Amino acid sequence: MIPEVLRFNKWLQRRSPYACTHIHYIGDLKLFFDWADKPIPAITIRDVDAYVVHCQHVLGNGPGTVNRKLTALRSFYSFLDLELDDAPPNPVIPKRHFVQRGEKLPRVPKEADVERLFAAIEEAGDARDCAMFLSMYACGLRVSEVRKLSMSDFILRPGLGSLPRLLVHGKRNKQRCAYLSAEMLDALRAWLKVRATKPPTRRDEYGAPLFLNRYGGRFTVTGIQLRLHTYCRAAGVWITCHQLRHAFATSMLSAGMRLASIQRLLGHASLRTTQVYLHISDPQLQSDYEAAVAEVARRLAPDGEEER
Repeated sequence: MIPEVLRFNKWLQRRSPYACTHIHYIGDLKLFFDWADKPIPAITIRDVDAYVVHCQHVLGNGPGTVNRKLTALRSFYSFLDLELDDAPPNPVIPKRHFVQRGEKLPRVPKEADVERLFAAIEEAGDARDCAMFLSMYACGLRVSEVRKLSMSDFILRPGLGSLPRLLVHGKRNKQRCAYLSAEMLDALRAWLKVRATKPPTRRDEYGAPLFLNRYGGRFTVTGIQLRLHTYCRAAGVWITCHQLRHAFATSMLSAGMRLASIQRLLGHASLRTTQVYLHISDPQLQSDYEAAVAEVARRLAPDGEEER
């Protein structure tokens, strides 16, 4: 690997020791420099132009993936500017290279498909997987947050007036609480009984892992995703981990929960991020629409006749 990229990797890990950013950025940089086949100082703006075209039309990357690759490259050259006195100019120009993205609505799975998925998990009789995937569907956790859950992160017997909850390690290591429904609480207790029969596990930076892989250690994100894909194949559906989180958000909104409360449960830094769910399920908007349609029908109905 290029020495400068190695130093960039270490710098990213020092800045964000609990994030996966360095893994993605270094992978993106390796792909770029393998494609460019040029030394770092020789990369030009036009090389980046050509790479964007290559990503779009040869690799078939969408706008989000292209922009992530460009962000990795731009961050790398910004790092060189901090480290070197004679750093090369940054070849990534946001207004020239970044691809405009349309706003897409979250893809929420159908309730019937979610039921089929959890039926397949229940049929397998795996208490761990039931609790693991229910934490996304019933608590709104990200897959990376499920991976980080440890034995010290849950409170099953809180004080008077408090609900059972999980302490969640979110993005940028920001912590928040996720409350446990009765269904989630039962699933978690069932897994803890099974886990108590397992050999003791080593602690890591997050503590003793709550969910154990087949080797008795902490899951990787890919490991959790592969487990879900196995159940999806068995159930004949296709649902991602993040779609389970979407389903939690829309169900809370449909039940009348305030948007600001959903934002806190999801761990969104901005309310604007949470507002996208209003386009999927907005009880007030639906009520206004139904009232308006009824009023229009009443006005258009012939005198003396009831509108159908």
